[in-house]
Amino acid sequence: MFSRILVKLVDQSITPAILLLSTRLISVVMISRYFDINFRIGPGGFVFNSQEDYILVNSYSTFVMVVILTVGLLYILLKSYMFHESHITPGMTAKLFTLKLSSFIQSSFDLYSQGSIWLSYSYLITFATGFMYLFKLMYPWVFYSALALTLISTVLLVIDVENEIKVNDEGEAVYDDTLEYLETGKDTHLI
Repeated sequence: MFSRILVKLVDQSITPAILLLSTRLISVVMISRYFDINFRIGPGGFVFNSQEDYILVNSYSTFVMVVILTVGLLYILLKSYMFHESHITPGMTAKLFTLKLSSFIQSSFDLYSQGSIWLSYSYLITFATGFMYLFKLMYPWVFYSALALTLISTVLLVIDVENEIKVNDEGEAVYDDTLEYLETGKDTHLI
């Protein structure tokens, strides 16, 4: 039997995969039309008249994928930093419930599984663009932009995980014991 975690990861990875694949296909067609580049679809995929045309369309369509991946990762990181159930403020929680947007508040499991999936796609695109750049099938700036996105996103997600799991010098977990959101100093009794 499949574990619950594996099923959830597979379920959450389908939407980004479909989004990135459709982005790639649509961007190849749109960029080819924008630059007035003729292509045909053969048994091996898109066929272009010249290598320069292929490199141009391949580079820009891959960059569009990187942009879509950036938007997805920014969305995950925004939720992780602002709407994480472990460190969202009560005021923000009340606002979200008032606006009927309580689904924005997510658990660590949901956020970090989504983040790991989007980061996996980011690493995959970075490695693919790296190989294409090595074989002169893509412009170098596309590889460098994918690499920068991957590194920055990884660092930001790791920082959030480290803030979530604080460890002291002895290797023990440190818990947040602030009383900032508790009503202290007031005598409240149930009647």
